[in-house]
Amino acid sequence: MRGFWVVLGTVLSVGMLSACTSAPPAPPTEISITFQHRVPIALNVAKIELVDRYQPTLRSPHVEHLHKVTPSTVIRAWVDERLRAAGTRGLITLIVEEAGVVEEPVSVSDGFGGLFRDEVDTRLVGVIRARFEHIDVGPPGASHSVEVIAEASAEVLESATLNERDLAYFRLVERLVGEFDRVLTAEIEKSLTPLIIR
Repeated sequence: MRGFWVVLGTVLSVGMLSACTSAPPAPPTEISITFQHRVPIALNVAKIELVDRYQPTLRSPHVEHLHKVTPSTVIRAWVDERLRAAGTRGLITLIVEEAGVVEEPVSVSDGFGGLFRDEVDTRLVGVIRARFEHIDVGPPGASHSVEVIAEASAEVLESATLNERDLAYFRLVERLVGEFDRVLTAEIEKSLTPLIIR
């Protein structure tokens, strides 16, 4: 019987040790960013459209093409969930010129001292640049254009696992589109006040 407990104790010890040294779980594959918690902005126009002119380079230092969630996909969700066409005439177009994330290497300390420090070795930088245009066919005819820029950055430690780096990218995109939402909402409320249906 004593042999049984020795074997059981060994198995439990190995199991606990492997649990401590295994990598953190991967982020959920179906994770997404939505704006359903935000009240939609109803605008007195007949149509709202999105024109995405951003063409990913598909090469370093850009990294957004390596992920399912990109600034472009979240901007589409933003238009669908944050804006409502509630009028009979006029067009609003959101033209996306840039929606990318780049990965910049950061130098870490050389030598013996660097072995004992967990330093930042990567910086992620995201930018969204877009133009918001309103055209009213009239009478009287009118047009208005507003350009907005949103930026965000994040730092990643050299000890970060691949899963942790993926999560850092996701959090960066989350902050980036949150800033985009804040900036563009403020601009709409400022520049297109007559169009807002309250």
